[in-house]
Amino acid sequence: MIILSLKTYKEATGDNALKLLSSVKKISEETGVKIIPAVQPTDIYRIKKELGIEVWAQHIDPIDPGKNMGWLSPYSLKEAGATGVVINHSEHKTTDDEVKKILVKAKEYELKNVVIAFDPDTVIKYDSWEPDFISYEKEDAIGTGKSMVKTEAANIKKLVSVLTRPLIIGAGIATGNDIREAVKIGAKGIIMASKFVLAENPEEKLRELADGFKL
Repeated sequence: MIILSLKTYKEATGDNALKLLSSVKKISEETGVKIIPAVQPTDIYRIKKELGIEVWAQHIDPIDPGKNMGWLSPYSLKEAGATGVVINHSEHKTTDDEVKKILVKAKEYELKNVVIAFDPDTVIKYDSWEPDFISYEKEDAIGTGKSMVKTEAANIKKLVSVLTRPLIIGAGIATGNDIREAVKIGAKGIIMASKFVLAENPEEKLRELADGFKL
């Protein structure tokens, strides 16, 4: 599984988001690899309607419909077409208490979810809260283009042996070979952003990434 974090890049907003993601369905069907973009709330409805692909939200707040001006309602995001959510991204970190509340609310609204943690002990703790997926991202590797898989291989292998949920790897994943190395030691997917969003040829890059699941 590939989770594409589109963040708020201009290249991943509005019309650009549609263009950027235009090859997702084709490549997913050709390779058998699930590819899920996590997009801005303003683009969820349009991407779902025009491209017909699965779309996740980048964040939700643990609220129900009502007097919550300025907050992100899981109900409204689901109504817009989101089927899942990324929780505790490095650029939208929150407390353990909030992580738990958001996860509970995601489950209540039947939104699939990945919870991100930044050290092995926290990964194990969040795994016990039974998210759909658990992600390990080493913070000092984020955005470097240098995969954390080599430096964290021992920790990843240990996590795979004890976790109850599928492990997603982030931080520095840049190539299909990075994905291949992650999958070989037990990861079930990856989460990435700029190496796809800012690629000169996003379709070619996405195909390369998907091919990384072929061992």
